[in-house]
Amino acid sequence: MSDDIILSIVNLAKCENLGKIISNSRIKILKNFRNCGFSIEGVINGYFNGEDAYCVSYFLDKDREVHINKEEEDKILYQCLFQKKRNSETKNLKYTIRNAEPNDIPQMIQLFLNVFETYPSPVFNGDYLKTVMNKQILFKVAVENGRIISIASADMDANNMNAEVTDCATYPEHRGRGILTNLIHSLECDLKKKGFFTLYSLSRAINPGINKALSNLNYKYGGRLVNNCHICGGFEDMNIWVKKLRK
Repeated sequence: MSDDIILSIVNLAKCENLGKIISNSRIKILKNFRNCGFSIEGVINGYFNGEDAYCVSYFLDKDREVHINKEEEDKILYQCLFQKKRNSETKNLKYTIRNAEPNDIPQMIQLFLNVFETYPSPVFNGDYLKTVMNKQILFKVAVENGRIISIASADMDANNMNAEVTDCATYPEHRGRGILTNLIHSLECDLKKKGFFTLYSLSRAINPGINKALSNLNYKYGGRLVNNCHICGGFEDMNIWVKKLRK
C-alpha cells in the first residue's frame, strides 16, 4: 500500500468527519503508515497466517487520543499481569457449555441487551446472528437450568487463520464463577482443531472480568487501543490480548 493510497483514505475520513482510522499492518508496509502520520498502538502476533500485525491508528479527532480512565485501566491491567494463574476447569459444573443454535437467538439477544447499551456489531439483530452463526462466527453458550447465562464467540478469519474472541457477555448475577474462562477455553479447543494460528481479543480495558479471564488463560497483552470502540454508550479503550495456538 503506497503513501498516496493511505493519504487518500485519510482525506476521505476527514470529509466524512470521522474521528479515528484503524488498520492492521504487515511489517513491510508499516513505514508507509508511519510516513502518513499513523501511530502504533499494539501488536497482534501471528495475525497474518503466522505473521505479526501492527495495530496502527490515525486520530482525526484529537479528543479521541485522550485516555479518560487510564489510571483505573492501568490498575486492572496490572492485576491481570501479576495475578496468580488458575487452570481452566470444566468438570463438575452446574452449567453446560455447547455451541449456540438458531433457536438460542432470542435468549442471546436478551442477554446482549442486558449487558450492552451499544455494541460495535449488530448482535441485537436476529437475522444477523442467524446469518453468521457457526459459519463466520462460532458462538458458545453456557446454559444453566435451561437458560443461557453467558456467551462468548470467535469471529473467524479463514484467509489469515486468526480468530477474534468477542461478544463476551454474562448476566451480572452469574459473574465471578469463571464461566467466561471456560467458554473461551472451549473456543480455543475447537479452533486449534481447525488449524488456526492465533486467537486474539480486543477487550474493554475498564472491565476487570474479561481481562482477567484472558490473562488467566495465558493470553499475552499486546497494547491498548485508545477510544477504539463505541460500546456501552460511548467510546472505550480496548486492551489487546493474544494467544498463538501454533507456530
